[in-house]
Amino acid sequence: MPALMTKTPSRIALALGAFFVLVIALTACGSSSDSIPSNAVAQIDGTPITKATYERWAAITAKSATSSGGSAVVPDPPAYTQCVANLRTTQKPVKGQPKPSTATLVAQCKRLNTQLVQQTMATLVQSQWIEGEAKKQGVSVSDADVQKQLAQTKKTSFPTAKAYAKFLKQSGMTEADVLFRLRIQALAQKLTQHVQKSAAPVTDAQVSEFYNKHRSDFAVPERRDLEIVLTKTEAQAKAAKAAIQGGMSWAAAAKKYSTDATSKATGGVLRGVAKGQEDRALDTAAFAAKKGVIAGPVKGQFGWYVVRVKAIAAPSVTPLAQAKAQIKPTLQQQAQQAKMTAFLTDFQKRWKDLTTCRTGYVVELCKNAPKPKTTSTAGGTVATSPSTSGSSTSGK
Repeated sequence: MPALMTKTPSRIALALGAFFVLVIALTACGSSSDSIPSNAVAQIDGTPITKATYERWAAITAKSATSSGGSAVVPDPPAYTQCVANLRTTQKPVKGQPKPSTATLVAQCKRLNTQLVQQTMATLVQSQWIEGEAKKQGVSVSDADVQKQLAQTKKTSFPTAKAYAKFLKQSGMTEADVLFRLRIQALAQKLTQHVQKSAAPVTDAQVSEFYNKHRSDFAVPERRDLEIVLTKTEAQAKAAKAAIQGGMSWAAAAKKYSTDATSKATGGVLRGVAKGQEDRALDTAAFAAKKGVIAGPVKGQFGWYVVRVKAIAAPSVTPLAQAKAQIKPTLQQQAQQAKMTAFLTDFQKRWKDLTTCRTGYVVELCKNAPKPKTTSTAGGTVATSPSTSGSSTSGK
């Protein structure tokens, strides 16, 4: 069976990048499409998507979506004669099972066609939206930039020229098609940057307001530097404690008695320990002990501890001047995301209102689509082209 919707080889995904995906509901019918030229499947702001363009990219979609890039049949409605014949050839029933009926195969072809139209129309429509919006916003990319991106794609995704040629053959695309798709991706990225830059800069007053509302988030708990020895038995712990009390340095005692590799490597010292970070027994002993007094042995989860508090840093609050470096980028990112979300909502509505599709090619992106059964989700970039598991963008 021509697996139209199977996963594209990862190299293709790496080569062409991933875009924000709209969830699209394909419909079998739509309202009037009288304004669409007779040779077109859709019209966007006066620019048609011709049926020839659709058929070309539908074939690429089908070919690219097969697991090996081999022969793929584009479903042929309404009778689906070729599709049914292909399924009969490629689908061999399990021994003892009856051959599928024509009605069953036609139903399967209809489902494949639904998926194919959905992916192809989404690619063509959304690519045209991005081009139109880029022109409206005064955003452009040079041919040199696109060529540079292609060179980088080849370098990172295709180890040899032969591998790249194999990709083109499997996907059904020419290099010109790949360049067009990369140009759409670059336009989407530039549009995203353009919109985000339009977000107002964060002021010191906004930083202060955020800091005052979230002061507890900048609280620094009491921290203690500890000297510890961890042993397997209580007797070993007592011996270590006695050795230290007898004049042995803590580092020497840790080296001789401790089983804890981490603290052993630092002379038995654990720095900047906050309450609740360590084994409960050690935690309780360390935060109950006075500075400089040896505590233990106490039995913990991993053995027996001897501990001494070396230094205590009182709890504090990070001052505003220091916290500003953390707060400002966070607020700026939030402002940019809010700007992007508002733009995407407006972008999709404006361009959908300018998009009319012919019956049989109506998807949620079309103005004349019935109320969708699924909901589109907003993302963080302008790129509204489908993922690379399907076809590429339209050729002009």
